[in-house]
Amino acid sequence: MKKTIRTLLAPIAAALMLCAGASSAATLSSNLSVDNGYVIYISTTDNAAGAAFGSANNWYGTYSDSTVLTPGVSYYLHLFAYDQGGIAGVLGDFSLTGGSHKFANGGTFMTTNTTDWTGNTTGFNGAYGALGNLGVDGVGPWGNRPNIDDSATWIWAGHAWDNDAAYFSTKITAVPEPTSIALLGLGLLGLGAARRRAAKAK
Repeated sequence: MKKTIRTLLAPIAAALMLCAGASSAATLSSNLSVDNGYVIYISTTDNAAGAAFGSANNWYGTYSDSTVLTPGVSYYLHLFAYDQGGIAGVLGDFSLTGGSHKFANGGTFMTTNTTDWTGNTTGFNGAYGALGNLGVDGVGPWGNRPNIDDSATWIWAGHAWDNDAAYFSTKITAVPEPTSIALLGLGLLGLGAARRRAAKAK
């Protein structure tokens, strides 16, 4: 009986080791063009800014930032943007590598848009609402921005000509690792087999 249990547990232990090895950090990358400047954050709560991992102040530039995400932990991607005169806007695209997280659109690539993002004019601890759509990449007065997907939409919270500060939020959800799911199934199968063998031995 002891030998049978050891035989059943051996593949489960092997799967557990495989699962531990597969747990690796994911990378979130962003490409942003903001009129005029921004600070980008990653947070585990939707009512606090979180940890900043990038910033810039140059309305005609495209800036790239990245940060590491922990497997099994869900996050909120936050962006504070500000204007220094004239029309304001945010344009960008975002990607996830590692397979452990997904954006609000269910994928590993997302652009600025009015469907998957919310925002406000008061702060990350305020109520979020719908955003204004200022047009896709290429629209005036900005023209086409380099290194940003052409499907990205210029967005802003509040009136783009009158409001000089905007706060944006979107969720990044942790997804179960395939090895974790396989391990659970293997464990249940092994447990069932052990119980059947124990019942026959009585």
